[in-house]
Amino acid sequence: MKDINLISQSQQQKKDRQNSGISLQLGIAFLVVLALGMVGYGILTFLEVRLAAKEMAIEQQIKAASPIVTVKKEIQGKQDKINQLSGIVDLVSARSTLNTRVLDGISSVMPENVFIVNYALDQTGNLNIIGKSKDMDSIAYFIAKLKGSGLFSNVYLGNVGGSTNSGNTDPNAETTEYNFAAILTLEK
Repeated sequence: MKDINLISQSQQQKKDRQNSGISLQLGIAFLVVLALGMVGYGILTFLEVRLAAKEMAIEQQIKAASPIVTVKKEIQGKQDKINQLSGIVDLVSARSTLNTRVLDGISSVMPENVFIVNYALDQTGNLNIIGKSKDMDSIAYFIAKLKGSGLFSNVYLGNVGGSTNSGNTDPNAETTEYNFAAILTLEK
């Protein structure tokens, strides 16, 4: 007689069922991971398509705005040119104010001992004068009269220096000459 061992077969069947349960669980887990991967890929694809559509819309807006940018650059260039030309106009205007009225005003308050050697108008509209005098009192009188003339908003005596000249004909005759520089701001 043969012994039939039913217990060992039931254990084998249990092991087979457990193995098939684990395989089923692994299969379900794999399917879940696969499904999640496909959903993630689908979302990424959707976002990529949406991003491409937005990029196209932005490119179209840039193309539509390019004439505006060009016009803006042209306007800025013309504005720079206007600013440059207005500076030139201001300079010409400042120089044109140095007319006979100003020169007559200066000469009317200039003492006999004072001589203007040179004058120039700078870019800011200030009149720079260089002169000579036989005495310092005449220079002080001249500057005070220029301040009171009403032609200038500011009169600045920048430099006064003296030099001695000895005459060739008479060795004992020495004359002192004073050089001065003044900046006169024209009244606007």
